[in-house]
Amino acid sequence: MLDTVSISAPEKRGILDCLGHVLAEDIYAGEHIPPFDNSAMDGFAVVAEDVLGASEETPVSLAVVESIAAGYAPAKRIERGQAARIMTGAMMPAGADAVVMQEVTQFDGEQVRLAEAVEKAENVRFTGESVRSGDLVMGSGKLLRPQECSMLASLNRSEVKVHRRPRVAVVSTGDELTPLGNALEPGKIRDSNRYGICAQLREAGCIPIDMGIARDDEEETERIFRDGLNRADALITSGGVSVGEHDVVKSVLSKLGEINFWRVAMKPGKPQAYGIADGKPIFGLPGNPVSSLVVFELFVRPALLKMAGHSNPFRPTFRAVLDEDIVNKDKRTNYMRSIIARREGRYCAKTTGPQGSGILYSLVLANGFIVIPPGVSLKSGDEVEAQFLGDGVG
Repeated sequence: MLDTVSISAPEKRGILDCLGHVLAEDIYAGEHIPPFDNSAMDGFAVVAEDVLGASEETPVSLAVVESIAAGYAPAKRIERGQAARIMTGAMMPAGADAVVMQEVTQFDGEQVRLAEAVEKAENVRFTGESVRSGDLVMGSGKLLRPQECSMLASLNRSEVKVHRRPRVAVVSTGDELTPLGNALEPGKIRDSNRYGICAQLREAGCIPIDMGIARDDEEETERIFRDGLNRADALITSGGVSVGEHDVVKSVLSKLGEINFWRVAMKPGKPQAYGIADGKPIFGLPGNPVSSLVVFELFVRPALLKMAGHSNPFRPTFRAVLDEDIVNKDKRTNYMRSIIARREGRYCAKTTGPQGSGILYSLVLANGFIVIPPGVSLKSGDEVEAQFLGDGVG
């Protein structure tokens, strides 16, 4: 799937509009940060040798020759026996090489008594301490968070090239689906998958386009699918990819483009489809709500993150110790919804109860998956592969 997905084209955005986007260019510093030596705190700029041995018992008195506020350049050079009152972020005066914090001083307007010694360079932030002119500060592929936006402003960059967020059309399929707010008639179910998928898209930084429900009519379904592909960079369908005789999704998807596969040896999520139409990926997800959300997490999310420019689209995996016995008689890999917690320096995992693909509540309780290989019997205390869902908060 990843081999067939293309990274979205770059676009220029202002730094207030690029949060959550991925950089599409290298960012180099055009100036030093900070641009001058400055004080790390409110206090008095001094020559460190002048306060050598200063203490509460033996304070040192210095003549104060000026007061330096942030945003203003010093007017005088500090000589031996002198000090300058200085505010946090203010430029260090020539001659001074340290700052004594205000809390250990007494100032009468002309003289300052200092009750603490400082070493040379103490409480001083030096030119280029953060970055130096010419440094590579952020490379292409970097996700822009609030701290990166702040750094861009520090570098005097008002706009940057970023990869465009994928726009993804989402369609639920099936005559059995009932829109929210409508009475639930016999044989009908709520249309929940579309909302879960759209939420997953937003969490992944994509832009969902809600295409509504496509009934089990081939002509209507094809019209909605084509409309979705015209409006978006990718299409996600939910339902209609199993073996039911009324499932029209397979027929429509085959008309739209080349379908690479229809089934995966996993549980939940065996019936699923992936293909390409007009260079755009199509993801056919199962109709069962848990299966749909799990397949998105393990297959669709990495593909869309690659489209958005992420260099590593996968969530990290780790080893967890089972808190229960588990038997997987199936020939498919089982992704079991679990509660994962750190205990005594290691991760421990316990499933959320019955794991049927229609039991959505089992996923509500979970903060991660554990991966159970096919045909194995595992005991409490055995290790398995695991991964968190989102930030892992259950």
